[in-house]
Amino acid sequence: MKADSNKKFFLLYIGGVLVTLSQLKVVPIMTDLSDYLSKPISSLSWIMSIFTISGIFLAIPGGMIISKIGSKKLIVSLMGCLFLGNILGFFTSSYFILLITRAIEGISFSMIVMTGIVLINRWYDEDSRGVPTGLWGTFSAFGSMVAMNAFEPLVNKFGIKSPWLFLAILSLVMMLIYQFAFEDDSKFIENEPTIQKTETDVTLKEVTKNPLIWPLAIAQGCMAFVLFTLITLYPLIFKQHYELGTGISNFYTSLFGIFGVPFGVVAGYLIDKTKKDNLVLICSFIFMTISTIGLNFMGNNIASILQLFFMSASVMVASSSVMIIAPKIVKNSRMIGLSISFINLFYYLGVFFGTPIITKIVEKFSWPMAFNFLTVVSIISIVCSFIFTKKSKEGN
Repeated sequence: MKADSNKKFFLLYIGGVLVTLSQLKVVPIMTDLSDYLSKPISSLSWIMSIFTISGIFLAIPGGMIISKIGSKKLIVSLMGCLFLGNILGFFTSSYFILLITRAIEGISFSMIVMTGIVLINRWYDEDSRGVPTGLWGTFSAFGSMVAMNAFEPLVNKFGIKSPWLFLAILSLVMMLIYQFAFEDDSKFIENEPTIQKTETDVTLKEVTKNPLIWPLAIAQGCMAFVLFTLITLYPLIFKQHYELGTGISNFYTSLFGIFGVPFGVVAGYLIDKTKKDNLVLICSFIFMTISTIGLNFMGNNIASILQLFFMSASVMVASSSVMIIAPKIVKNSRMIGLSISFINLFYYLGVFFGTPIITKIVEKFSWPMAFNFLTVVSIISIVCSFIFTKKSKEGN
């Protein structure tokens, strides 16, 4: 059974990586895409942010959707949206139509995290969920590493729109694999009562009334603000602020993904073994804040690598910890999907607003001012983690 669960998890992870690749494909080719579309870099920041617009509107309904159609049908549909957005994007040269196709791709991003958590909670028993949940939280880091190393050479060889075609083909393949490899939800929920609309409404109210969900969600939103802003802007930070070449800037950015992958597993292992969920959470946000301060001091190779390492490690542990902790603070298993969806609403808000706000601060002021703003956001996450810890102790 465990071997079968691991195989399914591997397939799930590939899907998560594909979603990240689709999101980040424009980052290493931003200058080329700017020339192709005849748009400034600041306009291209919306091509990144629009990817998450679906998440803002679908985060809460996502929990209801998975209750209604089931996790298998949903994840197959998510790969279908990824295929549709990429194939339409491949055939357009219009900036505004490309924005629409990015929003279609973003439907996959809006619900992939929540769907993965629900599937993991079905495939693994409670004592063994920590590591796979932590590993699941690393798909964005792994996808970032692949994107920063693969798409620029791909574009140089096959043209500016080749990433769209490449991802359309892969997402179609994964859609077919999920259709035949994953079981229908009836196997898992045959003994569970059907959730009617009124029950879903009550459950959503119960989620928002949970005093533990708010600080956890806000902390996750702050983490996403920092994480995806840096994933998007690290190449520009190195090129514009530290005056490095494109190749070395993309290489440094890819290290961010490489460093992050093992730390999602570390988070799961630490929480499973030590049972110190809150301590792991607090420490991760403290290190994230220290790392944002370090953005001001990447003047040499060693400093750059250290900053990338600690930032990547801290955000991966923080993100994975939130996803591991979230199912534990709900009253019953039927609330997991909606609780994760509520947390993801703040996650997607952080992703959506992060890059445009920071690029605007850079345009109006400077990179150091933008770094200071990121530090303030990180401090908010620390405060929220302490509030969460205090409230969880009061609840016990």
